[in-house]
Amino acid sequence: MKIGVRVFPDNVEEMSKFDVDYFEAAVRIGTDLEVYNSIKERIEGIHGAILSHEVNFMNKIYNSINNSVAIEKTLKATNKLSECKYIIFHPGYVGGELEESCSLGNLKFLMREYPNPLINLETVPVFAYPERYVFPIHSVEDYKSLKEKTGKNIMLDLGHAMITSRAMKYDPVEYMSNLIEELDIKIVHVADNDDRKDGYEDSHLHIGEGNVPIEQILKKYKDKIEYATLEVNGVTPKDIKTVRSYIS
Repeated sequence: MKIGVRVFPDNVEEMSKFDVDYFEAAVRIGTDLEVYNSIKERIEGIHGAILSHEVNFMNKIYNSINNSVAIEKTLKATNKLSECKYIIFHPGYVGGELEESCSLGNLKFLMREYPNPLINLETVPVFAYPERYVFPIHSVEDYKSLKEKTGKNIMLDLGHAMITSRAMKYDPVEYMSNLIEELDIKIVHVADNDDRKDGYEDSHLHIGEGNVPIEQILKKYKDKIEYATLEVNGVTPKDIKTVRSYIS
């Protein structure tokens, strides 16, 4: 298992000093890839634009605005970031002013338009953002169907899966384990969260500050998971050291 961190255009210098095996770079529609020149040989993952950038794969109206542009931006980025082994996108949500334009059918159609095997869909919380937008998939069987119908591999965000576990009353270790095993997951995002507010806050806490079963999952699947990217707000060397200790 490789241990990495997310890197953004405004923190490249800071992140470049960390003792990690790789970087997962944020590539938005307007990202100037030149900003990653100093670390481009160590970038093995790309994370595409998300809902806050008006990218929502479930919304058919966004297809003609930003969805396709965001996907094509990441695919072109792999030409410059040539060590990239995977691309990640959120699948989208139902909600907001354009809720009536959102559907799983649109997500599935859009993904079939881009058969590139580098693209992975991320497990997202069943409730997300302050508005508590809904992602209408949560069970392992539903994710298996999504993988089949989109032709895309699924990657697991441990923090997101914890939120879904709270909402749906799942045992989190069992739920995450079943996702990893049934979907043959190779890539995970790692960050902590807890029961604050309604329990659905994706707070990206430091490792050990919440109750996500990070240690249990990483130890159990250290020989199966290939990439574990820390998505901690204000990530520190201690976070990296702690995660490394789980798989040593």
